[in-house]
Amino acid sequence: DKASAGPALPAPLCPEGRSHTLHTDNISIASCLPPVPQRRLRHLRSIAARNIVNRNDSPLLDTYFTLHLCLDDRICRDFYRSEVIRDSLNPTWRSLDFAMLPELLDTSVSCFVVRIWGGRSEQYQLLIEWKVNLDGLRYTGQQIRSRYPNEIIFGLNDGYYTADFDLKVPPDAKSMLQVDQSSVRNSYSVFSLLRLHTAQRVIKQTQVTVQNIGKEIEEKLRATANSTDRKKAQEGMRLRIDVLRSELERQKKALVKERDTLQKERALLQRKEEVFSTKRQRLEEERNSLADLQKECTAKREVFLKSKAQLTFRCRQLLSELSYIYPIDNHQSDYVICGVKLPNSEDFQAKDDGSVAVALGYTAHLVLMISCFLQIPLRYPIIQRGSRSSVRDTITDKLMEKEREFPLYSRGERFHFEYGVYLLNKNIAQLRYQHGLSTPDLRQTLPNLKNFLEHGLLVRW
Repeated sequence: DKASAGPALPAPLCPEGRSHTLHTDNISIASCLPPVPQRRLRHLRSIAARNIVNRNDSPLLDTYFTLHLCLDDRICRDFYRSEVIRDSLNPTWRSLDFAMLPELLDTSVSCFVVRIWGGRSEQYQLLIEWKVNLDGLRYTGQQIRSRYPNEIIFGLNDGYYTADFDLKVPPDAKSMLQVDQSSVRNSYSVFSLLRLHTAQRVIKQTQVTVQNIGKEIEEKLRATANSTDRKKAQEGMRLRIDVLRSELERQKKALVKERDTLQKERALLQRKEEVFSTKRQRLEEERNSLADLQKECTAKREVFLKSKAQLTFRCRQLLSELSYIYPIDNHQSDYVICGVKLPNSEDFQAKDDGSVAVALGYTAHLVLMISCFLQIPLRYPIIQRGSRSSVRDTITDKLMEKEREFPLYSRGERFHFEYGVYLLNKNIAQLRYQHGLSTPDLRQTLPNLKNFLEHGLLVRW
């Protein structure tokens, strides 16, 4: 659905309140001075549409507009696209954002094409297409007014304009441009034109006088330029001398202050020299005493190394004896300690709880004795009670004091028992880490312990 409107000439306003009409070939033209200013694309501020005819079932439409240039009767691609106004047949789009226009766009044109698109659910079709000449629009006022369907209103700097729908063409061959008589004003009178001419002549004479005076001033400035430069240089030298004198006075005061500081520093250095002399004598005495202490320390170090070697040897003997007290063997991929089978920590289901508790008691006692011989405190302390042994968790903050002890035997609460076995395996991993061994799988209790004794402590079974 398209609607179009041709350009219409607005009735020009005359400042003197009168109008002159020139009749030529039955064409009536209203003329006055000064002429109507031309309107360009850059003067366009906003666009609005009123009384859009909607032929769809929906009572309201979503609308937006696009602007196009027209070259050689061909409509080019749009160079501006507005935002979408929802649910309205009288949309008023926001002011044009000239930052969105292409850089090479010629904004001095006065003729372009406006297309208004409408629809629902992102399905739009062309509703109105106007080829607009801004110079042919009719001024409507400072507010938007509309009486016709599919009317487009253009907001310029001085108000709102639209096409003249009242322009009528007679059926005969003679054409006439009608003028709104209410807009006709009187033109300039002869006396007004004489006054304007006199004012222009006075302005011209004043401009000539100003130019002559300017030339005289420039000549005088050139004549006095050398004198001004010498005076400027003299003033600069005087200012520099004053600055140097003030700097000299400041330097003299600073020199006196530095001399006083030097005298104080010399007195302080003399006192320090006396103190250093006394301390040097004391240092000599302490150095002689230190030589005696070094000799004594060397003797004690030899005794210490000998004792440490004996302690290490004894520790290895005790660890070897532990391997005899708690032997760990491998029978058909099952590990036993003192002849009692201990499966991995997640394989306790369908196992004898009594034998598992006995094996865990042996294992806990073996781990406790190894930590005592190696003097490595366990992260999770072990409470040795044979087959009723337990492990304490002193690290977790969320546990209450009475809940920190976890049994190494099954007494109905499976979670506490499994967590206690987990803490025992963590202690074995701690001992292995202290001797440079990693623990990929915590669940293998006896294999990890046997591997630690053989490779970490070099115990032979």
